[in-house]
Amino acid sequence: MLAQREKVSLNPGESFACREFRTPRFVSPLHFHPECELTLIEASHGLRFVGDSIERFEPGDLVLLGPNLPHYWNNPPDWSGVAHSIVVQFKPDWPGAPGQTAPELAGVARLLRRAGRGLCFSGRPAVIAAARLRRLPGLEPLPRLLLLLETLHDLGEAGAGRPLASVGHAPVFSDADQGRLAKVLDYIDRNAAGVVRQPEAARRAGLSPAAFSRYFRRKLGHTFEEFVNEVRVGRICRALVDQPERTVAEVAFAAGYNNLANFNRQFRRRTGLSPRQYRRRQRLE
Repeated sequence: MLAQREKVSLNPGESFACREFRTPRFVSPLHFHPECELTLIEASHGLRFVGDSIERFEPGDLVLLGPNLPHYWNNPPDWSGVAHSIVVQFKPDWPGAPGQTAPELAGVARLLRRAGRGLCFSGRPAVIAAARLRRLPGLEPLPRLLLLLETLHDLGEAGAGRPLASVGHAPVFSDADQGRLAKVLDYIDRNAAGVVRQPEAARRAGLSPAAFSRYFRRKLGHTFEEFVNEVRVGRICRALVDQPERTVAEVAFAAGYNNLANFNRQFRRRTGLSPRQYRRRQRLE
């Protein structure tokens, strides 16, 4: 999972990119680009990483990202099916962006200023925006442009969107960072259900344990232990729903927790619920 700068390509006659992806799983690594991005998840589940935010995602997940904000959507190892998404990308100086705004697009400008930390949308604004995004890929260029502006305008006017990354989180990735984070994140992803050791992660990053501890927190906004626990709890939340025949203890042990009391503590800290309460609530919903 390489934290890399992505080059967004436009087709002739386009001022923004609108792409629909259907793949066995989401394969984009941790990456960033100078464009803003609006992403709708149609099918798939897993963990969404935006800056220092780590959250679970499901179908219907709708997120707006500001320029150069590291992000990726990660499917769990046992995911099977079709990962389906609609992705719109446009430059910060695109019509409607701050500094380029006609008075009629002031709501869009406000929305894009707020998107620097990433915004996750829910409720009625998200439902309406998602319905419009589904129409975008099949439209001609001008109707597509107008519908996207209308979508962003309405999201901005509604004041919608919950910030994702924490205030002040603005990591800068060098070429050396790309290689280091690629090795460390790949190690966590492959071993989260087993033993994950910080000294081994430090070795793969080519740093001493003390230097690695500082480096990891500075770049990803979490301690190494916090990050690993976020990944594990995210996978467990899905397993609790998808595998009702398994006990909480079985799910926890399969995810890499050998101490049930520690697992329950970590789970409640991240969800506000016990595993049994979480499973019960998901069934009711």
